[in-house]
Amino acid sequence: MLETASELIGTISHVLNIPKIDEIKNIVSEGHGIIQPRIGMDLVSSRKNLFTKIYADAGGTDPYTNVVSDIYQDTFDEGSFIGKGIYELKVFYEIFKKEIPENTVLSHDLLEGNYLRSGLASDILLLDDMPAKYGSFIDRLSRWIRGDWQIYGWLKRKILIQNSERKKNPLNLISRFKILDNLRRSLMPISIFTCLIFGIVLKIYFGFKIWPIIAIIAISYIMPAVLNVLNYVVFKKDISKDSISAYRNITPKLSEIKAIIIRSLLELIFLPNKIYISAVAIGKTIYRMHISKEKLLEWQTAEMAENKNKTKVSAYYKKMSFSLLLGIILIAVAYLTWDIYLLIAGVLWGTSPILACYISKDQVTRKTVKKITRAQKEYIEEIGKKTWSFFSEYINKENNYLPPDNYQEDRKEHIVLRTSSTNIGLGLLSVISAYDLGYTRLEDAIFLLENMIKTINQLQKWNGHLYNWYDIKNLEPLTPRFVSTVDSGNFVRISIRIKTVCRRDKKKRVYSFWF
Repeated sequence: MLETASELIGTISHVLNIPKIDEIKNIVSEGHGIIQPRIGMDLVSSRKNLFTKIYADAGGTDPYTNVVSDIYQDTFDEGSFIGKGIYELKVFYEIFKKEIPENTVLSHDLLEGNYLRSGLASDILLLDDMPAKYGSFIDRLSRWIRGDWQIYGWLKRKILIQNSERKKNPLNLISRFKILDNLRRSLMPISIFTCLIFGIVLKIYFGFKIWPIIAIIAISYIMPAVLNVLNYVVFKKDISKDSISAYRNITPKLSEIKAIIIRSLLELIFLPNKIYISAVAIGKTIYRMHISKEKLLEWQTAEMAENKNKTKVSAYYKKMSFSLLLGIILIAVAYLTWDIYLLIAGVLWGTSPILACYISKDQVTRKTVKKITRAQKEYIEEIGKKTWSFFSEYINKENNYLPPDNYQEDRKEHIVLRTSSTNIGLGLLSVISAYDLGYTRLEDAIFLLENMIKTINQLQKWNGHLYNWYDIKNLEPLTPRFVSTVDSGNFVRISIRIKTVCRRDKKKRVYSFWF
């Protein structure tokens, strides 16, 4: 992501994003004092082990399908800052120089975003790492919860600022709701635990059936995953098998729906540990804020957290001892009440440290597969033929032997009557590839290449460079006219490849038309 910094600078410098400070409230009222990019997952860190494969999003860069939407940004023109972005430094200093008391706030990202009116640039990507172990993942969650509870004072009408002074809270209702929502999220596991205890009491003393309570608890806890699965089921019927074949993978990878289901099950199995982590983090924060006044900024780097967490079963049982304790209690209650559901929950929770350790172990490097299977070969050939069918159908005389930019089945006009220098290069490459793979005859390949190159020679250029967009009917450059270094680079390197192929096959009469 070499261009991320310059893209962020350009975005925050745009006239519509220039921040304006409300002098009375000491807060950004218009524009944005922070621009946050879309955060993607580093490809290597998302494939380290089973844990990262389940919990991380699809790693790497995919600018065509991963541009995200944020409800706060879309609805209120104000995103939620999560710590990575670009600041308007003078505005940041002017607002915070006397605002937040020193050494009192550990996680200040949300506050900074609220004060500076953070903006989300979803088309700019910044890659981040994913904790590679469940232990370091839960340690980070604990730190986040402590940071969220340290700023609960900004929910009040008046806030404490530097020099022990108080002032009217400048944050709007949306900013306060973001803080409250984070607190609600941290209280969710504790609330579920309270409901479970209440259900057990009803079971022991009044003979109530506990399975409906367990079912309600489970569904409410994994409701986001349930909605994702329903969304997949409802809309899958609108997608044909052929239209999603491009998303199949030769390398082993968890599909999105499988990852959602497995992650939901793991969340239920690891629930006792999250209950303990949340309760301890909240209690520790309140104690330090109001009683000890110490260690408010206790923090460790991601690298330290990774090194501290060992992938040994004994280490995970020590770290998740509450899960073992609660599992034993549930098994005992199940024995007394002959409740199979409590027994299952007790066994799963009691053995959850073993599972956490297993998914956190580094993935064993497998030997490189030197030969693909017959099924994989057939799949690749099928995709190749489908890809060639697009180019062979639309690189024709009507389109001046130029490939259109895209094709969409659900549109009245299936193709758009424009093309780019990258598309032209890919069209040339597709002809060469189709001939090599036996999809077309040599005479047909030569015919298409000769006509494509004749058309390219007729196109208007800037100092020999193709413009980025052309109308494929009249061959006029589209406005605004510009030359893209990326697309021109694609065309040049494809041209070099085609030149190499022509020299290779000069005895077959492919050589003559290129020179």
